[in-house]
Amino acid sequence: MNNIKYKFDKRFSKVQEGIDKGREKVEGAKDRGNLNRERNEAQLKKTNVFLEMGQLLYEKIRNNEIIDVDFEEYCNKIIELDKYIYDNNLKIKELKEAKSEKICECGHTIDNNDKFCAECGKRVDIQLSKGETKTCIVCESEIDLECNYCICCGSRIIDINI
Repeated sequence: MNNIKYKFDKRFSKVQEGIDKGREKVEGAKDRGNLNRERNEAQLKKTNVFLEMGQLLYEKIRNNEIIDVDFEEYCNKIIELDKYIYDNNLKIKELKEAKSEKICECGHTIDNNDKFCAECGKRVDIQLSKGETKTCIVCESEIDLECNYCICCGSRIIDINI
């Protein structure tokens, strides 16, 4: 009987050792997972700090608080992207406005191309064309003549009357 108990205890201790090793592996994997998560969070925070620092640097360069030719190429790329985004936003706005319907005072729906209401004959107000514009020397966007700052890139507009 002692021999059976001994064999049972021996097998049970091996099972227990296997369970303990499994727990250690699980705990190790859990610890590694937590460390990986914390590392990834720290890397994301670092990326956000770099982004904020880059934006601050860009603003200081644009305001001539920092002058460094090494950044000129990057600033030009940002200006090109700003212009592209701005132009696409204008196109999107135009497409939305083109698809929008107007309603006459009589309640009839008017197409954008109509000059008169088909129901009551009232003249449709024609949208005023854009006023005089000037070109931003930084991003080359067309802006209203009265603007002091470019609505695309934010540069101060300096009027040169020669």
